[in-house]
Amino acid sequence: MKTFLLIIFLTVSNLSAQQITFPQDTIARNDLFNNREFPAYDSDGKVHVTYTGQLDTDGATREIYYARENNDGSFSTINITNNSVDDNYSTLSIDSNDKVHVGYTGRDGANLFQIKYLTNFLGSFGSPIEISQGGLNKATPYSKIGPDSVMHFVYFTYTNDPDFTYYRSYDLRTSTLSPVVTLVQAETGGDFDSGLDVDLNGNVYVVVKSGSIFGGPLKYYNSTSGTLTETPTGVTASVTNPKVEVDKNNVVHIIYRDEADKRLYYINNQGGSFSSPVAITPTGQRPATYQNIDVDDSLRVYIVYQSSVSTSGKGFYMVYGSKGIFSDTIKVYEITSEYLLRNSSAVIAKGNGEIALFYAPSAMRNSNVVCDIFMKRGPLFDPVPVELVSFSALVEGTNVTLKWETASETNNRGFEIERAVFSRPSSVGRWEKIGFVEGKGTTTLKSSYTFNDDVGGAGCYAYRLVQQDYDGVVKTSNTIEVEITNIPFEFSLEQNFPNPFNPTTKIRYRIPFIQTHSSASVQNVLLKIYDLLGNEVATLVNENKAPGVYEIEFNGSKLTSGVYFYRLQAGKFNAVKKLVLMK
Repeated sequence: MKTFLLIIFLTVSNLSAQQITFPQDTIARNDLFNNREFPAYDSDGKVHVTYTGQLDTDGATREIYYARENNDGSFSTINITNNSVDDNYSTLSIDSNDKVHVGYTGRDGANLFQIKYLTNFLGSFGSPIEISQGGLNKATPYSKIGPDSVMHFVYFTYTNDPDFTYYRSYDLRTSTLSPVVTLVQAETGGDFDSGLDVDLNGNVYVVVKSGSIFGGPLKYYNSTSGTLTETPTGVTASVTNPKVEVDKNNVVHIIYRDEADKRLYYINNQGGSFSSPVAITPTGQRPATYQNIDVDDSLRVYIVYQSSVSTSGKGFYMVYGSKGIFSDTIKVYEITSEYLLRNSSAVIAKGNGEIALFYAPSAMRNSNVVCDIFMKRGPLFDPVPVELVSFSALVEGTNVTLKWETASETNNRGFEIERAVFSRPSSVGRWEKIGFVEGKGTTTLKSSYTFNDDVGGAGCYAYRLVQQDYDGVVKTSNTIEVEITNIPFEFSLEQNFPNPFNPTTKIRYRIPFIQTHSSASVQNVLLKIYDLLGNEVATLVNENKAPGVYEIEFNGSKLTSGVYFYRLQAGKFNAVKKLVLMK
């Protein structure tokens, strides 16, 4: 086995950090050394965490624990390995059905470390699946479940000889392992010296610190071509502990530590090729032991790390940024007199800066070396004043009725209604204000609004809402379009646009003129959204409709990524089309 030495150099730097003031929750506090926590959100925003727990410094007692948030905000914790054979280095991911997937290292019958996989995919955690077998000791796996139920792993060998980094996957649908792919010669320094993410299409992205224990060239691979292939990043520094995250637009974000100046650096490929590295932490801080990075729905990147350099301020810190511009250092936690050292840290993010920060300080307790895991969470930014959940248009003759709903409102003065006339395929013409509807001020209740506009004749019209608060801040909604032509004489359900979408899309349909004993009939129209299993997830329309062309906007922000179907029923007419939500 290799022996690792941790050499601490002190560098003078003055640091005055902002402070996170979110309340602190406890994930693990007992007589165990708990660390290497790895968190994830489920679809309801509940927090799940796996971590390693051991008795004092006895590695043979290491187990993997799984903590799940309850409805009251408390956590229930179970030992999911429970075999007393040294399990460690867990990484956690949760699929679209809220099933839990955990990769980790554990010993086999020959006392070698292997890569193992636990999941409650079939209802409960069963026996571990062996991702690697025999041969050499394996170490520090990083794992992630894909949207296609394929679990991906990147890991190292761990011997006295030259070691390598490997990739392998496991398909839950067929219970089959992929061939092992050798990536690069690399030595792990005893923590996560690689990272992995999977996009909404199932493509894999891997970063690896190659070279020696103490640093080496950054290696980046992706499978967008169908095969896991190395792609240059332009980084020439000797790096450690690289992490990768892919956002909902498939932009790749990478953070690593440059071993020349011991600072964290950031790159992305938003422009097609990778950007120049940007230093995101101050000099002298020596950030370390960060488990992951994450990206929220507003495309901000977050990382939490620890600094043990007294002159720069000992503690856990966070930085966040967007498009290469990062915040100043923000202090998450400064250890109290009870604690001695700082260990692992992690972060998860969603929405508009809704973050959960995890950190593990260590101490002596009851004659044992212990480490506790804490969490702070909350919104980093002010909430959006008005949460608009739907915006639709109803056409009857030349009259357009706009309808919209809000889930909540804060300081809302009201909505200006704007209209523009356009001709396809040209762009929308000049916007003009055609009305104003007062808001509800501040309320947590759902509110519904309508506005009628008689355009007087055929044409193509676009509408949008300009929400105003009492401080003069405005926010403009998405645009919806209506087309007033001759009244249709047949049903039709058009393909939603855009498709794929995130998080809103528009659905247009036509209700025809049908002659009855009296006059043109009014049809009962039902438009619903279903998931792949046929479960109803939303009702968009359930009312009588006169003949005309209709368009409604669907907001899928509360749904998980995936394939859905929308179904229109009106009289004897029945049509179904597919739509794809990609976050």
